[in-house]
Amino acid sequence: MEELQIPKVEDVIAKKIVRYYGYFEENFLKSIAKKSAKLVIGEYFGDICADMFEILSPEEMEEWVLEELNRDFDEKVVGAVERFYPDLSGNELDAKLMQLEKMYVREHQEQLIATTKVAIKELRNRVRALRKDVNLLRRKYTL
Repeated sequence: MEELQIPKVEDVIAKKIVRYYGYFEENFLKSIAKKSAKLVIGEYFGDICADMFEILSPEEMEEWVLEELNRDFDEKVVGAVERFYPDLSGNELDAKLMQLEKMYVREHQEQLIATTKVAIKELRNRVRALRKDVNLLRRKYTL
C-alpha cells in the first residue's frame, strides 16, 4: 500500500512565495529588460562611444537579466521569508533563499528567455541611438 505524502507546510509556503512574487507580467518583463539594457550601457559606455562595442550574446545578456531579476526577487522575497522563518540563522536563511530562487527561476524559465530577448532588442535600440548621437556630436565639433 502506497503511503500518501503530505507536503510540508514550509514547501507549500515556499511555492506560494515563489508564485506570489513571480511578477512576470508584460510590464514587469519590459521593466527588467530596460533596466538590464541600461546597466549594460552604463558598463560599456566608453566602448559604445568609441564604436568598439558588440551586442552581447543571449547567454551574456541572460546573466544581466538574471542579476536584475535576482535583485528584484531579493528585495521582495527576503522580508517575506524572514517573517515566515523567524528562527533561521543567517546561513539557514541564505540557504532557504537560494532554494526559493532556484524554484523561481525554474518556474519562470520561459519568461527569462523572453525577457532576455527583449533586453537584447532594447540594448540594440539604445546602442544604435547612442551611436547616432555620438556621430552627430563628432560631426558638429570636428568640422
